[in-house]
Amino acid sequence: MAKLTFRTSEPGDVDTLVALYDRHYEGGYSACFDRYGPATPRDFWWVQSEKSLTLVEVNRKVVGLIVIGRSGRRLLAEEVILDVDRGERDDLLPQLHEWLTRRFQQARQEVLSIRGAETNAVVLAMARTFGFVFADALVVAVGGRPAAGAPTATGRPPAGGPAHDEDRSPGEGPRGYRIRRARPSDEQALSQLHEETVGPVRASDLKALWTLPDVRILLAERDTFPVGFLIAQVRDGAGRWLVGVRQTHRGKGLGRALAAEALQFFRARRVPAVTTYWGTDSGAIRLARAIGAKTERVFLYFQRPL
Repeated sequence: MAKLTFRTSEPGDVDTLVALYDRHYEGGYSACFDRYGPATPRDFWWVQSEKSLTLVEVNRKVVGLIVIGRSGRRLLAEEVILDVDRGERDDLLPQLHEWLTRRFQQARQEVLSIRGAETNAVVLAMARTFGFVFADALVVAVGGRPAAGAPTATGRPPAGGPAHDEDRSPGEGPRGYRIRRARPSDEQALSQLHEETVGPVRASDLKALWTLPDVRILLAERDTFPVGFLIAQVRDGAGRWLVGVRQTHRGKGLGRALAAEALQFFRARRVPAVTTYWGTDSGAIRLARAIGAKTERVFLYFQRPL
């Protein structure tokens, strides 16, 4: 049986890593890089400086890679790729699992957590063979259109086509709500909304948004109290959007109105719309269905106690 060896990646490995990664993913959204489209050398230069990147070899030939980052305070094997045929994969799986177990134990982790796209046969086989349990799923949805008759922030059904004025001023949302452009002075309110509805966000990331091109940030208010937000940004040739609505204000069409603004914004710039959400978030699932977004890719999270 072949023996796996593991070594830390070096700058000279970047071209090999790009080719290996793109054979596995064939473009689309990457959760590891949080970007859309094929991998680039810059992506791996960034990973080498920010995360643990290990090459997997057989007879000095690179056959896989492992990226270890963090999810909150826990380590997460963000990518586990092994580019071998099925028979060889099953033989090598125990060695791969043993290395990951030892790596997480050395970091004093109580749980071994791994992530892989739904098409990643190595991650699926490891989860099945070694008793991992499903923890969550990150869903990547593309496209979409406002539901028929759904109001936009202007209070009117959405106009179609790129000729729509993407720079119009937002106005009334669903009955009782107002949607407006956010300002730098709204940063604290935006941060609180983000943490409550989606998760924590770094203050530096929010500050950077105000200086970036092709970004739209909206706040939804009820009696001047912020209850929802939209962040829409053109990146990597695609429009990335994120909507958050406080729990007590969901189910009133506010999420659809905010999403409609994002779709209009990206349609005017002729870029595809992309969003991600947790597969256990029932509100996000309903919103994606309401606007007709289609699932492009699903990243599965598995874990087992150590």
